[in-house]
Amino acid sequence: MVTQKNHSIVLGIDIGTTGTKCSFYDLECNLVASEYQEYPMIHPREGWVEEDPNVWWASVVRNVKLCIDRGEVDPARVAGIGVSCTNSFIPLDRQGNNLYNAILQLDQRSASEVQWLEDTIGRDRIYEVTGNRIARGTFALPTLLWYIKNRPDIIEKTHKFVVPSGFIINKLTGEFSINTSRMGFTLLSNIRTGTWDEGLARDTGVPIDKLPKPYNATDIVGHVTAVAAEQCGLREGTPVVAGSMDTVAAAIGAGAILPGDSFLAIGTCGRACFTTETPAFDDRLMNCRHAVDGQWLSVEATNAAGASLRWFRDQFGEALAERCQKEGSSIYEMLDKVAEEASAGSNGVLYLPYLSGERCPIWDPNARGVMFGLSFGTSYGDMVRAIMEGVAYSIRQGMKIVLKHNDKPKSLSLGGGIANSRIWCQIFADILNEPIVRLRVNETETLGAAILAAKGVGLIDSLDEMTGYTTQHCEIIHPDKQASAIYDDYFVLYEKLYEDLKDNFITAQSIKEKHS
Repeated sequence: MVTQKNHSIVLGIDIGTTGTKCSFYDLECNLVASEYQEYPMIHPREGWVEEDPNVWWASVVRNVKLCIDRGEVDPARVAGIGVSCTNSFIPLDRQGNNLYNAILQLDQRSASEVQWLEDTIGRDRIYEVTGNRIARGTFALPTLLWYIKNRPDIIEKTHKFVVPSGFIINKLTGEFSINTSRMGFTLLSNIRTGTWDEGLARDTGVPIDKLPKPYNATDIVGHVTAVAAEQCGLREGTPVVAGSMDTVAAAIGAGAILPGDSFLAIGTCGRACFTTETPAFDDRLMNCRHAVDGQWLSVEATNAAGASLRWFRDQFGEALAERCQKEGSSIYEMLDKVAEEASAGSNGVLYLPYLSGERCPIWDPNARGVMFGLSFGTSYGDMVRAIMEGVAYSIRQGMKIVLKHNDKPKSLSLGGGIANSRIWCQIFADILNEPIVRLRVNETETLGAAILAAKGVGLIDSLDEMTGYTTQHCEIIHPDKQASAIYDDYFVLYEKLYEDLKDNFITAQSIKEKHS
């Protein structure tokens, strides 16, 4: 590479469910600077989950400015920007102002719209076109129908619906866009062609003119405007590529760019992903187009992975405050410590991580979280470890389906916020009974977005010029045979617990609604 390329850096932005991270990387995937801003979810009603997208933009501005103001980043060196994002669909007016909060993937308000789609359009037709099942929250179409039914005033004023990355790209460039991987989760696009399906839009009543122009992941959508440059400190004219959904960016950041590559992306939500040359048509999984031409991702997803521990931290973390202060540890470091103090199996405590329903493989919006097996002998550490184990059990349950369509991996790379916790990585290795590659750069979403930006602006000719660095010098965590044997027994009980309780979830919800 020439000197100018060696001098260049790229910015990856990830709009997550619980926070936004902005990270600058050089072309060998070394982290130059990074900032993270956490924010709360909004719950206007039971089962409704929203966020203010303006908080996302404020977080991007804050993060980028801090990196620049500290002197870690020279804006003139930033050659390109890529954005990855969580799942949502936001109505914007012609000026790019949001007309409603972002309705998140955890939202459960569109039950009647799901029923209408099943009765009127049919599961088979939608699955044949999109490669995905009908489900509220996870996919945008039921939410769009909720807008049409309940807020026609918003539909009338909407110029374009965009996903979170599209919202940020609009703030940066003024352009309206959607990337082809994230559009696959709208239930309005053809998974084979990456184009909007006019027939589905027409028959569901969605105005197709309000859907944004699709772009491939490395396509340049626009350039940083003077207004955006003044706000966040980036150089005016810096190119911005379309980027991808967070799972696809995580695949790039984990180096999973060849058929058969697999990885775990465990952040707020948890995902086990396999790259394929054809969509894996199994309606218990999710499918999307990869950023690599001619490839798809087969995805198993758990709604509340890191979100489960964050919930526990927010509700019960004060119990560790004195110990944190005494030992000089952060709350998450202390949660790791108390989990390490508990033994495999958490003293008989099992956790079902269904705080907001669940996606793969049970697809049950009525499911709720369960802490099973509590006794007077249960410790704080038992409960923390049970949460970590419950998330890993959930991924194992989904991977049983994934492995029906894919060869068993030789190892699994793990990225996302959970990779910061060695004990949690060990639990994954033990429960999955697979070696876990703890990635050197665990924030795979921002790294993947940055790699896509590098490709889009011509700093690299192919993705493997950078992805080759992602698995170098990584720690490999091997399963402990004794712990794996314990977890094999508890996993049988984990699966049985849901089957025994699933009817009671519906009953409990009915009682709650009756008395609310």
